[in-house]
Amino acid sequence: MRRIALCSALLTLVSGASSGCDKERKDEFLVDIGMGGAVTERLPGIYAAVPRGDLEEMTRVGRWLDLGARALELATVTVVDRMGTVDADVVMPLVDIDPEGTSGQVVFIRWPNGKRSTAPLRVEDAQRWVMVAMMFGPDRVIDLELLQGEVPRGSVEERRIGALLVAAAELQRRAPKAAFYTVDRFQAEPTGNKKKPQRVATVVFALAQDDAGPDLELATDEPRKPKRDKRPELPPLVRALEVHPRGALASDPIVVALPDPHPLTVTRGMRSGRVSHVRAESGTYEIAADGTVVRMTPAP
Repeated sequence: MRRIALCSALLTLVSGASSGCDKERKDEFLVDIGMGGAVTERLPGIYAAVPRGDLEEMTRVGRWLDLGARALELATVTVVDRMGTVDADVVMPLVDIDPEGTSGQVVFIRWPNGKRSTAPLRVEDAQRWVMVAMMFGPDRVIDLELLQGEVPRGSVEERRIGALLVAAAELQRRAPKAAFYTVDRFQAEPTGNKKKPQRVATVVFALAQDDAGPDLELATDEPRKPKRDKRPELPPLVRALEVHPRGALASDPIVVALPDPHPLTVTRGMRSGRVSHVRAESGTYEIAADGTVVRMTPAP
């Protein structure tokens, strides 16, 4: 399967700089995928964080993340096979999975000639390019549709893109040589601020394409309402959690410096195709190949 490069896209998105990755991977897509919300549109779904000790919800979210990565892999291969590669454009895929986990779609957003520009990419310059719809089990493409037009102001897609640009900047800072699959969702969470005790964050789960990691969870705040006739501002980053440092996935058990295993840990277990053992602060766990999490022993 063709590898999907993110490194040069990140440099372009963050600073407008060129990257050596462009020379080495001109035939590859630049990837950052996700699911997000809107400034003026009604949000399509708001989730709560996985409760402490909720192994069923941990499993459910891990399976959802695995479907997101599978959707991206399938959509990218399909577009490359049917439409060829892009050398000058920066391409950002946005993934959506249906609640039942039976189907999904990837909408590819692009910045024409984005790699040739030294200026940072802007949300308002993004264009809708192509949509790939698929079914799971077995995984297969059921539709490919060419799109056109700019991303509407105040739309769900605009918020998604803004959050993903912020996540890309942080990923580039932390792991400049890594490429990631990223899937995001809206999550209601406390702020610790009395004036605004809760926010709807866009949480981005970043799964390294390299089996050695690292894997991260990032979150951006709600987008700021742009002033009249002003371009939208990128939302601030409010969390960057390293779930698996690079190399941690090679150990047995996998050590997670968190109270419980993370949904990304579940996804890793599923993609390994075997039973995985995990040690977290709350004890040791076993993750089956289908993502089922079982607590084996409590913390001492």
